[in-house]
Amino acid sequence: MGRKLIPEFILRSIEDPLCTIVYVSFVSFIVFPIAYTIGTALFTGVGNNSLADNLQLINKSTFLLLAKSCSIAFFIALLSTLLGGALGFLLYKTNTFFSGFFKIALLIPLFISPYILAVAWKDLFYLCFGNTDPLFSHLGVILVLTTIFTPLSMLIIGSALSNINAQLEEAGLLMTGYRSVIFKITLPLIKPALLTSLVLVFIFSISEFSVPVFFGIKVFTTEIFTQFSAFYNHSLAILQSVLLIFLCLFLLLSERKLITDAPFLSVSGKGMRTKLFSIKCWQGLSGLMLFGWFFISVLLPFLVLFIQSFQGGTVKFIQAFELLKPTFSNSIGLALSGALITVFIGFIAAYSAEIKNRKSIIWLLLFVFAIPSTIFGICLIKFYNQPLLDFIYSEYAIILIGYTGKFSFISAKLIGNAIKQIPNSLDEAAQLTGIGHYRRIQTILIPLIMPALFAAFVINFIFCLGELGTTIMLYPPGTEIMPIKVFTIMANAPQSLTSSMTLIVFSVTLLIITALYPIFKHYSYVNH
Repeated sequence: MGRKLIPEFILRSIEDPLCTIVYVSFVSFIVFPIAYTIGTALFTGVGNNSLADNLQLINKSTFLLLAKSCSIAFFIALLSTLLGGALGFLLYKTNTFFSGFFKIALLIPLFISPYILAVAWKDLFYLCFGNTDPLFSHLGVILVLTTIFTPLSMLIIGSALSNINAQLEEAGLLMTGYRSVIFKITLPLIKPALLTSLVLVFIFSISEFSVPVFFGIKVFTTEIFTQFSAFYNHSLAILQSVLLIFLCLFLLLSERKLITDAPFLSVSGKGMRTKLFSIKCWQGLSGLMLFGWFFISVLLPFLVLFIQSFQGGTVKFIQAFELLKPTFSNSIGLALSGALITVFIGFIAAYSAEIKNRKSIIWLLLFVFAIPSTIFGICLIKFYNQPLLDFIYSEYAIILIGYTGKFSFISAKLIGNAIKQIPNSLDEAAQLTGIGHYRRIQTILIPLIMPALFAAFVINFIFCLGELGTTIMLYPPGTEIMPIKVFTIMANAPQSLTSSMTLIVFSVTLLIITALYPIFKHYSYVNH
């Protein structure tokens, strides 16, 4: 009776103090600064101007630039979804050769910083055509970002394809052929995944900063960065940021159910039997298509960077290594810390959402995740750049806050998908034997989701290591971080030095992926 007299939110706080601490901390350190910046811009104005004065800064050219950025992002989302759908179908719905290898290898561009691939494509055009002008255009931005985001579409659509019940397609095959089953059964069933792919890739593309600025293409994110950092026009920059945030939020809220429940970034399936289509006559062609995309998106950029780096000997490569060597310890240390924090928050959020059925924290993580990196950085700067909070703003803590906001959603999705696969009967049986709440988490839940925890750590470590958009806004003066140093030096450096620095970052990322993958496989075999 007394339990019913306690308000529900207080009762939950008492029962799950750790979840409450994480929730309140995330809101206080990350969500509130965003709300503060947006609220200041909307209701009190920015700087010395009133809101009415600041709104006059938003003119026709602003909306034309936003429309141009939306059109570029739409083409990238459409191409990535089409290519990712084709690759996902070959890998997840057919018996093509070496599908296990390609499922991992084709994901590599997703984990490489976009500006690295931009440099590689520039070097490729220089080697092949002696002219890079065609790449320094809207087409170049679309080309590079499509190669980066196609693996994401492949993951989303491939996961949806692997979750289709085989009985539905087998029943269709009894009455019609493969083509009709694919178009009348398979495609309608994965429509939510196709829409999720379009929305997410669109948001990522319109939020991308490094590739457009490298190719000298003016889009909305580069304009915001220029107004804030170069012209110190904070009023216009923040109001433009609010426009882009509202656009991203509109897309997310319209499809929030699909995106928060989407089965992408899964480590393993539930064991549901899925129908594989036999393509005996097309095995060679499908293998050639997969290898061709692997060559274009992974091998070719690496080979081009290698050729450009050593074309004049090893002098520039050694110089590049000496320039980057001081950044390794800081970059790796920050990436490790960011990965550990995001995995911890992701686990708490996933547990709260999947076990306790409290989705609000997942939506908060998704909200921050969808905010463009440069805009997120501006929000943190405007909030933390004051004397009382200088101990955060002038230290590495501000970078870790940026990592936490950008990548906690990825951990929550990975871990949440793993928790969904655990039968409730295991936890219920443990409760009947008298095992306590935290003991059940330690002895049952964590061992079963260890592959997802480790995968979340690896993925977020790589993302933190190469993060540029938020970091370039937040890094304290005198700080040496690998992506920032490469990006700032390559603006005026010789082409061979730029290629060498990019090759080193590319190689470090690939070595880390290669070194950690066997550990991930070990955890997978031990726990399954």
